[in-house]
Amino acid sequence: MRRSTSYLDRRATARMPWRMPVVLMYHNFGEPIIGADPEHLFIKVDTFRAHLELLRKDGWHALTLDQFLAALDGAPTPRKSYLLTIDDGHESVARVAAPILAEKGIPSVLFVPPAVLGGPVTWNPVYSAERLSSPAEIATLVGTSMEIGVHGWDHTRMRGMDDDLLRLNIVRARDEVAAMTGARPRSFAYPYGTHDEAARRVMAEAGYAVAFAVAREHGLFAVDRVFVKGTESPALFRFKLTMAYRFASRVAGRTPWLRHRVRAAVQLLSGRQDTGDLSTVASR
Repeated sequence: MRRSTSYLDRRATARMPWRMPVVLMYHNFGEPIIGADPEHLFIKVDTFRAHLELLRKDGWHALTLDQFLAALDGAPTPRKSYLLTIDDGHESVARVAAPILAEKGIPSVLFVPPAVLGGPVTWNPVYSAERLSSPAEIATLVGTSMEIGVHGWDHTRMRGMDDDLLRLNIVRARDEVAAMTGARPRSFAYPYGTHDEAARRVMAEAGYAVAFAVAREHGLFAVDRVFVKGTESPALFRFKLTMAYRFASRVAGRTPWLRHRVRAAVQLLSGRQDTGDLSTVASR
């Protein structure tokens, strides 16, 4: 008997304690080709290394996707645990991030939209000079500690899609990534972090183990993540690891009128003026 999406959401929520591991979300690494980065998606190499060192010194434990899924099922994990995820498949992931993560022995999950790999960023004209990795370049990551997941078909926002479009973005995209890597993807990240009940239903039917959102958590097929920006101070990065930030982010995601208040509070705590939106990212 097929379970309803609401049943799956309730079941998954019951299995995920509030103190679940933190899921970090990165995008690009190094310096942007265009010389500007209005969405603060690029993390400089020294900054990325500093993030990983801060996590190590503060006692955080990096998880594989298997360990993260086990934690969702109630398996014990260290109190300070995190899963590192990367969206889009920018060329800097294989060139910059993957070697650093391999050097430090840190597992990660990379989410890619197969229909646009090898070309420019198509969903935000500001970044159209930036190139995504080719399928062959993504395939070189197979066998490393970087697992490959799905980020839709071509990075289209996945709210209000009909069944055919959902299956293109969820099922066909999965099959394309499987052909590229030789392994069936187990995880999905919604472009822009947005989803609806229909998307979560098809995700469950397609057999994914987990899907990730941003500040819009809704059970196993919309697990929340923390968006890491390139302009953040070490103090703000630490704050984003706290329960207080995660709670504020989720509340803001559910209640749009609170978003500006949450941003103001983050700015006050971090001492910075540019923290961006906690729940919407225009070029994710």
